[in-house]
Amino acid sequence: MSLSLSVILCTKDRPDDLEQCIVSIIRGKRLPNEIMIIDDGNLDPSLIQKTLQNSNIQFHYRQKSPPNVNISRNLAVSIANGDILSFLDDDVILDPNYYLVVMQAFEEDKEQRIAGITGAIKMNTHPLKRVFLRLFGLESNQPGRVQSCGAVTLVRAGEIHQPIKVDWLSGCNMNFRRWVFDLYHFDEQDSGYIWGDDRDFTYPIGQKYLLVALPNAILVHKKSPVSRSSAKNLGRMEIFHLGRFFVKNLPQRPKNWSALGWAFWGIILKNTLSILNPSKSVTSIQQLFGNFIGLFQFFSFIRERNEKCSKY
Repeated sequence: MSLSLSVILCTKDRPDDLEQCIVSIIRGKRLPNEIMIIDDGNLDPSLIQKTLQNSNIQFHYRQKSPPNVNISRNLAVSIANGDILSFLDDDVILDPNYYLVVMQAFEEDKEQRIAGITGAIKMNTHPLKRVFLRLFGLESNQPGRVQSCGAVTLVRAGEIHQPIKVDWLSGCNMNFRRWVFDLYHFDEQDSGYIWGDDRDFTYPIGQKYLLVALPNAILVHKKSPVSRSSAKNLGRMEIFHLGRFFVKNLPQRPKNWSALGWAFWGIILKNTLSILNPSKSVTSIQQLFGNFIGLFQFFSFIRERNEKCSKY
């Protein structure tokens, strides 16, 4: 059975990155039925229309304000027509086989056991950085897993060789059956650029339904520096969003709390050590300052949560 595919791109002020992403889509061996652009910036949609004019792909464009990626995603879900809804970051480049592999996996799953699929990201991380992250429980040697502290491990190209079950899907490329959105929606409580929103949304789904990573659905995530949050706010989110996810989703056992505290220390130490790099010192100082703001916000969150619980 052939399934229809809607590709959703939520974007803000990255026209060049978006153009490269769309070109990689239309060069693929399996084309989507429609591409939806939800724009929090000031994009000229005629440029995208020109790129797509010979592709037979339906194009939908919506501009909205204020910026909020999860509101954009929920809006796209409400107007998309596909059996499969695919969310891409606007700064990814897909391998030509990406959608061919993803859609084949969905179509061969006759019982619809698979709720969501992600691919394998081509990326290079310094081996010493990975050792550091693993030391503090901020990563593991198991792709696609959520750690006991709430930190996640990416699925990297070359590290898996067959489809595997995963705990979460990376927001830069996550593909779902439409029925998922009859049960779940993206949380709109935060604003602007949001860190960890993919984990917040997909982990609860993975606790009830099957999420899969495919080794041959390969992409590059460039991580464009354009339209990202300030270093201070990123530092805040590194701590607060991790802690909030932990409290909402993971067992509140002493060993888990110990893992969270150890992870917090690892994040702070990471940014402290980065200050020693002259090219990153100013940004790292701001990010470190944001870490302490995030700690204060997390402790306030815990206090308010406990006060609410004590009333019932």
